[in-house]
Amino acid sequence: MKVKLYVMLLSMVTLMLSGCELTRPNQPVVPVSDAQQLELGKFDPAAYYLNLESLSEDQIFNELELLLLDPQQGNNGIKLGLIYAYKKSPVKNPHRAHALFNKALASEQVFAQRGMLVALNDQIADSLRWLHKYEDLASTQQQQEDLLQQQIGALKMQLDELTRIEQQLNERN
Repeated sequence: MKVKLYVMLLSMVTLMLSGCELTRPNQPVVPVSDAQQLELGKFDPAAYYLNLESLSEDQIFNELELLLLDPQQGNNGIKLGLIYAYKKSPVKNPHRAHALFNKALASEQVFAQRGMLVALNDQIADSLRWLHKYEDLASTQQQQEDLLQQQIGALKMQLDELTRIEQQLNERN
């Protein structure tokens, strides 16, 4: 009986230990920062965009200056696009962001979360389309207001002329 118990216990321990070898060891959790991404050789656009939220305006300007030193290097074009697309960026420029994303997406460069950049670029394109539509409507409205002001001015001149003629007629009578 002891032998059976011993064999059974030994086989269970062996099964448990062999099962531990089949599972992968835990990967260390790495905080996201630009320096660590460079060390890992990976660039994560979503993490970079989220990192922009923690930066002050001065830090964003400093980052922009560094990236503008060599915009063609590595992922600098995408980073510049993300800075220009960031809603609270002091240098927000959706036209530049759209152009930079189009250039990056047209290249053969492989980067993580390409789909996120495609979606962001599509959103920027839509917002630019709406912006242009709004500007066109505002321009049309301004032209109509100017035309109405001219017509009001012409009507006032006619009214003044008619008032003057009426006064002259009243003076004769």
